[in-house]
Amino acid sequence: MLREIEILMDSQEVSQIEPLLDDFEIIDNNQIPLPEDKILWKIIVTAEESSGILDLLEKKLSFKSGFRLNVKQIEASLPRREEKSEESKEDKEEKSEGARDQKQTAKEGKEKEEKEEKEEKKDKEDKTKTTSALSRMELYTEVQSAAVLNTPFIMLVFFSAIVAASGLLQDNVPVIVGAMVIAPLLGPNIGLALAVTIGDLELGRKAIFTNLTGIILALLVSVFIGILVPADPMSREIMVRTAVGWGDIVLALAAGAAGSLAFTTGISGAVIGVMIAVALLPPLNVAGILLGAGEFSRAGGAFLLFLSNFICINLSAIVTFNLQGIRPLNWWEEEKAKKALATSLIIWLSMLLLLIFLIYLGVPSF
Repeated sequence: MLREIEILMDSQEVSQIEPLLDDFEIIDNNQIPLPEDKILWKIIVTAEESSGILDLLEKKLSFKSGFRLNVKQIEASLPRREEKSEESKEDKEEKSEGARDQKQTAKEGKEKEEKEEKEEKKDKEDKTKTTSALSRMELYTEVQSAAVLNTPFIMLVFFSAIVAASGLLQDNVPVIVGAMVIAPLLGPNIGLALAVTIGDLELGRKAIFTNLTGIILALLVSVFIGILVPADPMSREIMVRTAVGWGDIVLALAAGAAGSLAFTTGISGAVIGVMIAVALLPPLNVAGILLGAGEFSRAGGAFLLFLSNFICINLSAIVTFNLQGIRPLNWWEEEKAKKALATSLIIWLSMLLLLIFLIYLGVPSF
């Protein structure tokens, strides 16, 4: 995948950009003069290279007056980019050594140069390289928009809760899965995990508020349906969601990891959203329906299943983001993120261990 990076800035500042890009592979670049002594610099790079470039430009130039950075995804580009082979590089270096009597000197110089290049490359990878196909900036924008509380989110939760409750009452699996395609709780849960990973308190507050709003709304809708419509607490689709088992924990851990990967790789979250929704909404719907029907003990088991899935999804998403190298931009943000990460891991792991202990004792069974 390719990215086009647009840099808008004062023309006298261009000289500051060029040295920053020396260590990156630039496929194409063009400078376009604009009125009022401005320059629009368009750069085409791979998605992997864009992450380091965007972080570096944001760190060095974001405080400059008139600076603006835009990123566009390129679906196709001609001529096609040719991959550089390591063998061709070595051949060129070998030819450039010159005559035989100069080989020893060239070899020593080459070894020194390779050592310096390796150190620079390692330093660059430590600071900018991630296994994410999206840059940190793109990922943050994507997750932030998915975690915001707005009218479409509320409507999606409302309708998905109704459809899921209908499927549960009818013991109809296709209807339940159909409701999960809406997947409204994917965004705020991934937003909460990313907020912890990069230490963004504002994003964390938004994600928590959106999550709580969605959970409370889905629960209230289900309670209301449980009061109005007679429910059979012994139906299969309801019974299987009134206790926590080892398989439920594995499903939730996989769902959280897959959900974070869906965002960082830039692929469609529709299928992944189904996994998140299957782990969260049906148990919540069952808890609400049983509460409305007066089955408080079984409702408690369903709600405990929901809590276990919620814990596992967020825990695995946080771990996955960290394994992919998602980091804050500045060192002071890294310190804040480390504290937030340590605190959240202690909380989530403690709750998970308590849950595992309860499963071992057989307490979650109702």
